[in-house]
Amino acid sequence: MRNRFSIRNKITTLLLAVVLMAALVLSLVSYNRGKEAVEQRYWQNLKVINTLKSKEIQGVFSQISSHVGLLQEYSSVLQSLRRVNTISENKYTDTLQNQLRNSLDESLLPFQKTYNYPNLVLVNKDGRIIYKTNPAADYLIFGRIYDRYQVLLTHANGGIYFNEPRIAKELLGTPSRMEAIAPIYDPEQNYLIIGYIIAELDMDVVYDVVADTTGLGQTGEIVLGRQKSATTITFLNDLKSQRANTPKITGDGKAEGLERALKEKTTGYGFSIDYKGIETLAAWNYIDPVGWGIVTQVDKSAVENDLNGLVIAFILTGMVIIIVAGGLAFGFSTVLTRPIERLQVVLGIVAKGELPKEIKKETNDEIGQMTEAVNNLVQALKRTADFAYQIGKGNYRASFRPMGDNDTFGNALITMRDSIQDADSKDKQRNWIVSGVAEVGQILREYQTIELLSEKIIAFITEKTNAVQGSFYVVEEDEITQESTIEIRATYAYHKRKYLKKSFRFAEGLVGQAAIEQDIILRTEIPDNYMTISSGLLGEQKPKALLIVPLITDEKVYGVMEFAGLSRFTDTEVNFVREISIIIARTIFNIKVNDRTISLLQESQQMSEELQLQQEVLRQNAEEMESTQEELRKSNARLEEQILEVNRTQKRMQVLLENASEVITIYEKNGKVRYISPSIESILGYEQSELIGTNDVENVQQASKEVFRQLFENLLEHPDENITIQYEYRKKNGDAVWLEATGTNRLSDPAIRGIVINSRDITERRRAEQESRMRGQMQALSENSPDLIMRINPEGKIFYINPTIKNLTGLEPSTLTNKMMRGSELPSAIVKRIEEITEKVNRTGNKVLRELEIDSVAGQRVMQTTAIPEYNDQAYLESILVVSHDITERKRTEFEVRETNRKISESINYARRIQGAILPESRHLQSIFPNSFIFYKPRDIVSGDFPWYVQKGDDVYIAAVDCTGHGVPGALISLIGYFILNEIISSSQSILSPAQILDRLNKGVAQTLRQDTEGNTKDGMDIALCRINRKQNKVEFAGAHRPLYILPTKGDLIQLKGDRKPIGGGAIYSATNDFSNHSQKISKGDSIYIFSDGLPDQFGGDEDRKFSAKQIREILIENREQNMEDLHITFENRFEKWMGNSKQIDDILMIGIKF
Repeated sequence: MRNRFSIRNKITTLLLAVVLMAALVLSLVSYNRGKEAVEQRYWQNLKVINTLKSKEIQGVFSQISSHVGLLQEYSSVLQSLRRVNTISENKYTDTLQNQLRNSLDESLLPFQKTYNYPNLVLVNKDGRIIYKTNPAADYLIFGRIYDRYQVLLTHANGGIYFNEPRIAKELLGTPSRMEAIAPIYDPEQNYLIIGYIIAELDMDVVYDVVADTTGLGQTGEIVLGRQKSATTITFLNDLKSQRANTPKITGDGKAEGLERALKEKTTGYGFSIDYKGIETLAAWNYIDPVGWGIVTQVDKSAVENDLNGLVIAFILTGMVIIIVAGGLAFGFSTVLTRPIERLQVVLGIVAKGELPKEIKKETNDEIGQMTEAVNNLVQALKRTADFAYQIGKGNYRASFRPMGDNDTFGNALITMRDSIQDADSKDKQRNWIVSGVAEVGQILREYQTIELLSEKIIAFITEKTNAVQGSFYVVEEDEITQESTIEIRATYAYHKRKYLKKSFRFAEGLVGQAAIEQDIILRTEIPDNYMTISSGLLGEQKPKALLIVPLITDEKVYGVMEFAGLSRFTDTEVNFVREISIIIARTIFNIKVNDRTISLLQESQQMSEELQLQQEVLRQNAEEMESTQEELRKSNARLEEQILEVNRTQKRMQVLLENASEVITIYEKNGKVRYISPSIESILGYEQSELIGTNDVENVQQASKEVFRQLFENLLEHPDENITIQYEYRKKNGDAVWLEATGTNRLSDPAIRGIVINSRDITERRRAEQESRMRGQMQALSENSPDLIMRINPEGKIFYINPTIKNLTGLEPSTLTNKMMRGSELPSAIVKRIEEITEKVNRTGNKVLRELEIDSVAGQRVMQTTAIPEYNDQAYLESILVVSHDITERKRTEFEVRETNRKISESINYARRIQGAILPESRHLQSIFPNSFIFYKPRDIVSGDFPWYVQKGDDVYIAAVDCTGHGVPGALISLIGYFILNEIISSSQSILSPAQILDRLNKGVAQTLRQDTEGNTKDGMDIALCRINRKQNKVEFAGAHRPLYILPTKGDLIQLKGDRKPIGGGAIYSATNDFSNHSQKISKGDSIYIFSDGLPDQFGGDEDRKFSAKQIREILIENREQNMEDLHITFENRFEKWMGNSKQIDDILMIGIKF
């Protein structure tokens, strides 16, 4: 059956079968490679996002741990807990509550506002509430035990404890919260637990982190969970598939990634079945110190959707290939079969051994055309072989013309020549760059002192940047005054050095201003008095530009470089000076680039030799084709194999470009992308089609756009130069990366006609350089620190100890390093104390703070020791950092301060008892006026405000007095005023009006304080004084800066204003009656009110404004019908609510009487 098929059908069928099998194999291989690439890309993205989210959440709780650690050391907290732990339950009174609030508000309220905690709660060792910063938390009652806290306190005995987030009934639907509970140790009681500090945390800061699913697509999700029990996991955040009543997933195969993170406490990634029972691509992590797990996942269906487009593309491409191949096969078989008979004659001649170098063309039909084609092919192959030979010898200018526009082999050779020539040009350019880098690197390696290094560096940079003068400054810190100055260390081309200012303070001059602002100063307007530049040819000239660059690392200024030039500094020169610190690393990079360039050149040369060898084989096959028809078919087969090899070579080059570590971009003159290498997708995430034909400067970060544009301008102005820059670029997923780009102007090259830019991702390199600098700085700080710093492994082996140990024990650090503490020469008492701390760190995994007393060579010292656990990448405890700070002098000072404060407090409390014994209370006033009150609230223990009243016959004198100041000074002035008022009333035989009493009081205060003669003091008092006669139903009033409010039963409130002058205060004394007297009739049901300025001047409310006299009048009118006792409570509640968490600024006194 097969013999009946014609040759044409056989050839067509065979070619179609080969093409179909090749297309099928390539499609399967490409699909599998594409699927693996997509999955790896998803996993890489998931791992990065999961790691960032984990670190961000860990940072939140690490900061909270630090805050709670600070609260544990507050002296006000320790003193309050010591006090309440010594009293019984029945002594938890309002007075005690107010005293504790006054003591703790000054330290805890600012802390709460600064770090935005909803509530800070302090409980004693029994769990009783003794303080809270949030008055709205009415479920926390002073002196009571809150049952929820009792359960949590048992977990906190070993250190700080974070409980599960919750929405409690008491919170009335506020955002989910959790508590951080930490014990408070008393160093005076051998660090026994005397209470607990509880910080309520708003969970929105954590939920905001996991709610951001940028880069995860439609099915992406971040899940937080906590191990509730051995078989139960609690989800902590809202889930996409079930917002309410979030399920608790047990060990039934679901939430596999979360289970692995919590049970194994590891980091990982892979396929995972999630809580919905759907297979996902997931990355998980374990979060310390809260013991949570975090999973970042994407449904596997999202990956399959990405692959659907790839499958369709493969199918369409295969169909096109089959159709095209079928047409070509049919045409090819037709051409071969028709001239077979005529070709037999020629083949017979060849069979006789006649092998001419050129076959003679006898006819113009198909045979003649085939003969001419063979002759042309032989000649073309000879030219091609010669061209490949010239390239192998390095003659890139050899002329060559392909057989046609579709000559794949010839065009491939031209492309290879251009690539080799371009690589050679880039090699020369990079060698120039490496030579410049090597010069700077040589300077950095040769000189190890500031003096020599500054001289060489300032000279090199001045010449490199075309400046004409330069100076190098170093920041020096005075060890005694701790004052920092900027000292000059080196200059270049200054001809009058003795006139140079050798030292600057921060913010002094341009040098000091650049240092304090931590920013470069580039000035082109030079002050007239700035130093001139001298030259034998130019004479003296003022510079045209001034560049001052601060040397900054870790946000601290260590020095300044100053340059002056006769022309403006270019952006390239400024950037060169800014980035000179990373030149060594760039050298390493350029060496790697150079090695890679040489490797590519060798590979290209090897390919050239292989192609030359293949051309020789083709030539031999062409000559042997004249022998027989079988030889002709073999020759054609070999030729096809060679063409396939060239295609494979092109594919290899394509694969190299796709997997290269650089992105090669060819730009038009107007900045549009004409070509970009396939590696753009693996490095930056974009596809080639997305950027070709666009101006991708829009993807450059805003801060780097000017540098990027300047690169194009410089390449257009200097087409023969290679220019390298670094800039920040936005990837397709929105992340920012740092790229290093080298640009070449190839507009004049007819094969390219564009600007070629090679870009490489240097983000990790920059991060590594920064970390290296920070490690070096930390090492220097440790070596020069006065604190004792040790690093110990969990078994007690000393990895590192700084030189401070010699000052304490006389032992050299080298004798202790890499030895077990127990077997070392360290005193046993020190070893025992450190082992106690490290054992607790091993047990709890948390930071431990202790105060240790040790015997040193300088005597007994008190060391504040902090032990900090250090974990490796697998979250295992790797070492413990022990830092001991000598606080001997501080402890001695604290003891002296405590003793002094105790004596002062005892004296002030005694003064309070004296003041309380002589001043009237509400019950005294109510014995005369039953419907009355005294609202009295001192700011401090003793007060500068005091109420005063005395009854003489039918008249009752009553006053509200506000003395200068408050506390002890105010109390002393109040005693003066109290006794003078009593003396005025008792010594007078007649009835005095309030104005007469104020006149005599003014004279008495001035004489007592010697203000009438010396005038050295400005102390005095404001007063509102009334004389009430109920038989006459009359009130007389006189005031010094204070008013009287009269509220009738009906009608408007009446205000009698006092005189606008004080009692005393250094005013000129006059014997005349300077104070005005007011008289007002009163009726039953009317009420009067006098008060000091402490009430209206108190700041508070939503807008932090004064309470104001207007608000007092409004309260009086609104509550006109209330009795005085209820009105007293109203004023107290309104004042407390108004003040809120604000501090009371003055003493409060208000007296109200209803007739």
